[in-house]
Amino acid sequence: MIRGLYTAASSMNVLEKKTNIRSNNLANVNTAGFKKSEAITASFPEMLLSRIENGKADKEIGELATGSYVEQSFKDMSQGVFQRTDNYLDFAVEGKGFFVIETDAGNRYTRDGNFTINSDSELVTQSGNYVLDSAGERIQLIPDQDFRVSADGQITFNNGLQGAQIALMNFEDESQLLQQGDNLYAAQEGAVAVETDAGIAQGYLEGSNVKIVEEMAKMIKTTRHYESNQKVISSIDETLNKVINEVGRA
Repeated sequence: MIRGLYTAASSMNVLEKKTNIRSNNLANVNTAGFKKSEAITASFPEMLLSRIENGKADKEIGELATGSYVEQSFKDMSQGVFQRTDNYLDFAVEGKGFFVIETDAGNRYTRDGNFTINSDSELVTQSGNYVLDSAGERIQLIPDQDFRVSADGQITFNNGLQGAQIALMNFEDESQLLQQGDNLYAAQEGAVAVETDAGIAQGYLEGSNVKIVEEMAKMIKTTRHYESNQKVISSIDETLNKVINEVGRA
């Protein structure tokens, strides 16, 4: 009976973590370039049950599940739907790759191409971090000059001058990217950077890959399972109360 209490409790712990993941996905449904998270669960080792009787050999009667846990969470890096903005400072990555961003903590990576221009005419993120070019330098723009960007990231100004080439980078194993704030990713130690054949679409933003109806359905299912486990724990608690206060007195 106590084992059933622990099993239900471990299940509730898993469901709580899944709810937090779903909530974060839904909160970022309108965040450009956001990638949803998913959880992988695993079961604890099962216990072998045996019947023990005096003078008789132990008899195996089956196995008992001992609960589950969240083994790991991962990012679904599938591409979101492109949204046309016609803003020449908006960019979407078509294919596998990331913009390279210079921050105070080092280089970071993002799929969010909602950029702007700072007071020094440099291309930056909405948080003021610098967008880097293929040479690893900050991208300097010409004041009061519009520009167009080719699929390979080459900047060409309206007066015909060519500027820098916006850098795109990919990684051999995208699971080694750790998500941080401001829709940025940090490469963990050992992450191997590789070239990418991804392209850049100017005047577009990549939408989140969260499907709101699907995510809401999963959230409802998770909540119902959580409530079911609550009822199991309440039932076991009532039974234990009777054992202690009623059977114990007999």
